[in-house]
Amino acid sequence: MTVSFLTTAFSLCQAQEPTITSSFNAQKVILPSSQYTPAQRWQAQVMVFNNGKRYADADYNHVWGTPPEDAAGHKWFEQDYLLTDGEKTWHQESSPFSSDEVYLGQRSYRWITSDITGDIYLRRTFTLSEPVAGNIFLTCGHDDAPSEFYINGVLVWKVNDGWNNNEYTLLTTEQKALVKTDGTENVLAVHVHQNWGGALADCGLYEADMAKTTNLLATLQDGPWECFYYFLNDNTGLNRLSPAEWTGRCADERDWIFGYGPLSNSKDQFLTTEWASQQQPLLVRRHFTLTDEMLSKIADSKLILTCSYDENPKVYLNGTLIWSTSGWNDNDYASYTLTTSNKNLLKEGDNVLCVSLQQGNGGGHIDYGLSITEPYDPTPVDVTTPTHRQTPAGDECYDLQGRKVTSPRTSAGILIQGGKKLIVKP
Repeated sequence: MTVSFLTTAFSLCQAQEPTITSSFNAQKVILPSSQYTPAQRWQAQVMVFNNGKRYADADYNHVWGTPPEDAAGHKWFEQDYLLTDGEKTWHQESSPFSSDEVYLGQRSYRWITSDITGDIYLRRTFTLSEPVAGNIFLTCGHDDAPSEFYINGVLVWKVNDGWNNNEYTLLTTEQKALVKTDGTENVLAVHVHQNWGGALADCGLYEADMAKTTNLLATLQDGPWECFYYFLNDNTGLNRLSPAEWTGRCADERDWIFGYGPLSNSKDQFLTTEWASQQQPLLVRRHFTLTDEMLSKIADSKLILTCSYDENPKVYLNGTLIWSTSGWNDNDYASYTLTTSNKNLLKEGDNVLCVSLQQGNGGGHIDYGLSITEPYDPTPVDVTTPTHRQTPAGDECYDLQGRKVTSPRTSAGILIQGGKKLIVKP
């Protein structure tokens, strides 16, 4: 590889417009769940279908029963459902709802045992008296599936197979608007099926940690990215190569290939450019530009490297090693927050983030990026849903401000029709 300190023509990546991101924080409890806030026990109305039948493969994911509709035809998950005293009755119990005698330090309502198949249905009511400023995560732990989660009669999460006690999902803007914050009652309704092994039915709401993120170098989720790359002959050559020869801002790139990442050796989500990783190590260089204003912002913010790799990556910023690890992480992404000394390597104008990867057996890929993360404090916005008294009977349709909608199927958003919520997608 020919190296000299001559700059060659390249495309400088510009920072993208910032986006608002949400991350789960178990400390920001709106409605506690057994998995993340086990000390705060909660109550729900419960109906169980458990006929004592041991699991058989022919019964896999077979739902054994559904609560009957009430006298007015409301289904078990709807807000106006009246608890029935029919063949199967509802009764109030306390969390956790598990097959374990004790779950995370709390004595369980053991609705089933680990060797029996069956179904549990929960109706959990709660009130909120003020708006939630940030986005909301629904915790939806389930063991097993099928499982469904409803907020005020609207399905917001469904799992068809498998189990995950730790599962949570970020509610969309429309789903968040289903949660009433005017002090009136909300209903969180849950169904979980048990096949075999441990069983758990759980739910809760948590306010998200929110941040403003600006990509300096985007990853695959934003599409292919520009880079220069170089294939070496073997790992011995990689080990002999001095980082000073190729990781600096002004390294000669005339012998490099200009192309697009990510790079991979197989037909997976990372395959934008092919890399024969079993035969050759890989070097990658990605440029980005910074203004003086952006450097000031970075000094007061978090600068985060994300990297999905296979294998043994070493990452250099403007010629200095800032992060390395061994092995591979399949489809996952490692995250590294740059230190103050790392950030001091940045320059106004052109910067370069480089990575080397060894050749190895099996798969091989690289996808990496760099982003600025700043705190973001949202302004609370309350959504007032008309009560049934405000909504005329029949098929007339109104928006959340009580205005009549003449063409509901062409009006995106949450509407009220016949006293029930209707979500119309754009």
